[in-house]
Amino acid sequence: MRMNTFFIMLMIISACKTSNIIDSPQPVDKVLELEQTTADCPKEGVCSIKLHKNAEVIIKKDTTGSYYPVIESGNNLVVMFEFLIKGPEGTVDGEYSETIHFEIASTSRSFTLNDNELEDVKLIYGKHCFCRGEAGYYKVNNGSLNIQKSKNEIVIDLEFSIKETSHKISKIKETIKI
Repeated sequence: MRMNTFFIMLMIISACKTSNIIDSPQPVDKVLELEQTTADCPKEGVCSIKLHKNAEVIIKKDTTGSYYPVIESGNNLVVMFEFLIKGPEGTVDGEYSETIHFEIASTSRSFTLNDNELEDVKLIYGKHCFCRGEAGYYKVNNGSLNIQKSKNEIVIDLEFSIKETSHKISKIKETIKI
């Protein structure tokens, strides 16, 4: 009898399936990846930029009410800037990174946005580290973004601050060939 109970419990446990709550982003047409170390990139890390053509940023909320970006197919150009500090060899959670996501309408040529207007390009900052109470994504509503877009390049001039958390990146000035 004990053996039958054991097998029944084992079957019940193995028959359970977790729900699939992770979003699967739609594929984007083209991603240009540039690794650059610029004057605005802190010396202890590496900065990189990804341009997602024919894409859009969707800002979602998880079950705890925290924001996170998802890049999906769309009609815009999505810029993703990343600053990364590799952790010490042999550590599991020693890496530190910061990310910036925003989108530029494909029809835009040049524009300047300030403070709350940054929401128009869905500007979101992410801090990824083992730092309790600070890791996560934050909407940026304090700063300025100047974009100059031509047929062959995009000039990005971004300066921002986040009151809710500390950050190492506060300025990005890049010229990207497209």
